[in-house]
Amino acid sequence: MSNKVLLWATEDLGIMEDLPYKKEISLRHHSSFPAKSEIWPKVRLLFGREGIPTDLSHLYLNDEGESWANLGYWENTKEYGTACANLAEHLGTLAGLEPDSKLLDLGFGCGDQFKIWENTFGVNVSNIYGINISKIQIEFAKRRYEGRGSSPNLILGSIEGLAEFEDKTFDVVLALDSLYFIPNRNRLVSEVYRILKPGGVFVSAEILFSDRKISYWETFKRNLISKMAKMSSDLKKVEGIVSEYSALGFNFEVLERIDPFVFPGFSQFILEKIKSEKKIPKRLAGRYEMLGEYFGSETIKKHFEYWIYKVRKPE
Repeated sequence: MSNKVLLWATEDLGIMEDLPYKKEISLRHHSSFPAKSEIWPKVRLLFGREGIPTDLSHLYLNDEGESWANLGYWENTKEYGTACANLAEHLGTLAGLEPDSKLLDLGFGCGDQFKIWENTFGVNVSNIYGINISKIQIEFAKRRYEGRGSSPNLILGSIEGLAEFEDKTFDVVLALDSLYFIPNRNRLVSEVYRILKPGGVFVSAEILFSDRKISYWETFKRNLISKMAKMSSDLKKVEGIVSEYSALGFNFEVLERIDPFVFPGFSQFILEKIKSEKKIPKRLAGRYEMLGEYFGSETIKKHFEYWIYKVRKPE
């Protein structure tokens, strides 16, 4: 990524001081990045603010002009932008998006998926609504539509923001790799059910807890990783998802586990990226390195799975 893109993402928005990649944060008594064997620096990396889901650190992972932040669907590709677009397109296909679909995107990041849903499925961009708790990301997404005749409807807020929508508003609600960051899933899904039209669908691609039985020690490690990644404290296993959604009245139409096409590809990409991209600050690169190693490990199979599913509100 060129300096031009990062400069545009910071100076034009007036948020230079808030971004983790504005300058590297030095470690006291260390003149270089700490060795892997040093535990305390790793702990500080784990719980640092570099690379949090609501900032713009993910721009370092993207080619110029892109700002994807999902884990991607890596079948037949090694390109990050292509993998992310594949996952967005997969959601759109499952949702049955059409030109007149009125849709809501939960936790839309910087909104790269909007162009997929607009260009591939013909969705009128003025019928796309998005909600996000990150002001930085919303302002970034809005900049892309300046000068255009129409633009998506972007809302700053979380679950509470859904209250502004009337019952039976949307044909489709989508969550592209975002739901595991959103707290209080039961309330969220209840709101999704309320704002969907009869016959409307909700499609999500997300991380869930593994169905494996694991030790207390592995459970502790998984909880620590979840906290480090700012994931929701009420993450569930897939059977919990089925039970909860069914209890609310949703009918399941698709339930597919896809982590073999997600975790390894993302791991390979991010490890190669931090070796080739010298502009990534060391603290952020260190965090990405641990993330990449974890996604490529056997340990993650004990902890997490990746699912995509589609549910429908009855007519």
